[in-house]
Amino acid sequence: MIKAEELAKGLITKNSSATKVQATTIMRLVGGLRNFHKGELVLDADESRAILKAIAVLENGAQVLKKTAKLRLEDEQRKAKRRAEVEKAVADSFFAKLNTVGEHIALLSLTTAYKIDWYSDDRLGFLYLYSDCHKECLEYMVDSIVHRDEPIAEQLDRAWSTFQEKLPSLKQKHAALILRITDLLEQDKARRQETVNRV
Repeated sequence: MIKAEELAKGLITKNSSATKVQATTIMRLVGGLRNFHKGELVLDADESRAILKAIAVLENGAQVLKKTAKLRLEDEQRKAKRRAEVEKAVADSFFAKLNTVGEHIALLSLTTAYKIDWYSDDRLGFLYLYSDCHKECLEYMVDSIVHRDEPIAEQLDRAWSTFQEKLPSLKQKHAALILRITDLLEQDKARRQETVNRV
């Protein structure tokens, strides 16, 4: 029978709760077999041995699944703790304090460069895309950092140095896009102010 450690490594892709439910279901089946074995039916020796053997196999399987669920839960808790630490570090970093269109677009081009092309499609709407630009970049950074064993601070420091080094050239490279978004944001702000003034 497969070992709990192997299951916990992902040979069966269930989370700890699903694995625990599976173990409970098997134990209910064991209970049903025990009741059947003790029931009113008269079983011959072979039938009785077969049922007892099935009970032993199922109990063993349920124990493996319980241990797997425990190992998975520990792993899930470790990952959740790591993610919380990374999210806090990114939220407290210089990256979270970026506030200009140029900085946001430069960061976008470093984290998810393919999304820059989306901004050239007028049908998608610049302001709709841009409204979540910074937040999405920070989320991408969290996802990227959380899976590496390297200390969080070292990863952020290196990323910040790279960003600072490339920022001027990225702003220049995407100058037309930055100007376009800045203009649209100002137009949108003026429209909203006009609406407020009318009221």
